[in-house]
Amino acid sequence: MKASPVSRFNRADRTWAASLVVLALGSAGCDRFKKEAPPEFKTEVAVLTNIVQSVSANGGIAPTRQVQVGSQISGTITELKVDFNSRVQEGDVLAKIDPAIYERALARADADLANAKAGLAFAEFNFKRSKELYASKLISETEYQQADVSLLQAAAVVKTREAALESAKVDLDRTTIYAPISGVVVTRSVDAGQTVAASFNTPTLFLIAQDLTRMQIELAVSEADIGNVAEKQRVEFNVDAFANRKFDGTVRQVRFAPTTNQNVVTYTTVVDVDNRSMRLRPGMTATATIITSEKTNIVRIPASATRFAPPSTVTVLPATNQVSTNDVVRPSMPGMEGMPTPPWVAEGRRPTEEERKKFDESLTPEQRQQFQAMRERMRSMMAAGGGGGGGGMGGPGGGGSPRPRQAEGPTLKTIYTLLPGAEGAAPQLQAVNVKIGLTDGSSAEVIEGLQPGAVVVTGLRTTAATAAAPAANPFGGPFGGGPRR
Repeated sequence: MKASPVSRFNRADRTWAASLVVLALGSAGCDRFKKEAPPEFKTEVAVLTNIVQSVSANGGIAPTRQVQVGSQISGTITELKVDFNSRVQEGDVLAKIDPAIYERALARADADLANAKAGLAFAEFNFKRSKELYASKLISETEYQQADVSLLQAAAVVKTREAALESAKVDLDRTTIYAPISGVVVTRSVDAGQTVAASFNTPTLFLIAQDLTRMQIELAVSEADIGNVAEKQRVEFNVDAFANRKFDGTVRQVRFAPTTNQNVVTYTTVVDVDNRSMRLRPGMTATATIITSEKTNIVRIPASATRFAPPSTVTVLPATNQVSTNDVVRPSMPGMEGMPTPPWVAEGRRPTEEERKKFDESLTPEQRQQFQAMRERMRSMMAAGGGGGGGGMGGPGGGGSPRPRQAEGPTLKTIYTLLPGAEGAAPQLQAVNVKIGLTDGSSAEVIEGLQPGAVVVTGLRTTAATAAAPAANPFGGPFGGGPRR
């Protein structure tokens, strides 16, 4: 029987579809058997150079010594002898206040003293006469004693009037304002003809800086950094007026008194500055860097190299070198008080299951209970905060761990160097034990364990193709989409 055209078309369609399926499955199979490209690493060369540890802070520039010149009396300014930027010597006249009122007060006090002296002379005469009469038994003892008391009172009145006269002289002298120190007039707050009132407080007329060639900066250093700041440390700073120029200074004083502003605690650090160029002016804001530690000719590597942990797919050769541990400071862990520090924490790396098991076995039952409670607490904290797990105290995938506190001294770390291999071959890393010293946040000093020129791994390199490639669907079929049911 001859086949119809429709049946021939259906058979051809089925054959074409089956061919597509076979090709797709073959392509998928080839993709599965393709080898994954080996990871690429970011590397940097350990160099012999210098490293600086510093603290940043801001503060205002001010003269080393400045004096506010005021007036202790009230009156009208009749003369001004100085202006802004005037240079004065100690004892120079700065201004004069109208002395008329005080001259009258001095004359009145002088007259009162003369009257008191006349009263004293009359009291002396009465006492002398009473004494003679009392000796002749012509007056009573009471009258004699009254004459004696009157003499004493007259003498006291004379002393009071003398004091009033001296006070009036002082007030009159204060109508002339003198310079208390030699220096430069930085501020002038009054004008001729202005009235100053000194009834409740002393008004400020002038501000005199003793020596503008010697300045100081009062830096506000945060409580997190103040522990590294000490006297005689070198300071570098700049100001907005000379943005491309660096000035030098020296820490003179680190004050104990705290300053709290919106729950932020700072401590004032005074820096001496040589201003013989007269470029710095009072009131400028300085952005300063305090050099807390500085070393030269040291092996320096990126700080990221000390934090790098290789992926599990990379072959890592164990470290074969040894470094001294005599002066190593072991970092402390919250919740681990009274317990030994795990070796991987001191070296800043992830532990293996064997290391973690061995550490558990070395603990006493009480320490093991404390260790497990700390891990459970950290798991709960990270689950509540949405943080990622991994590494540290808990081991790979072990729920995470708190970050060790900053150690005040050398620490042990494990870094990795890239071993050369054949083209296309999987890379190999060599673990290296090093002793880390000074760090500035971006770089770290290698005290022992590494030579200059070594190529250290700082991280994984992400290529553009890898970053742009969509994530594979582990449940999809060869044509994508969901799994076939």
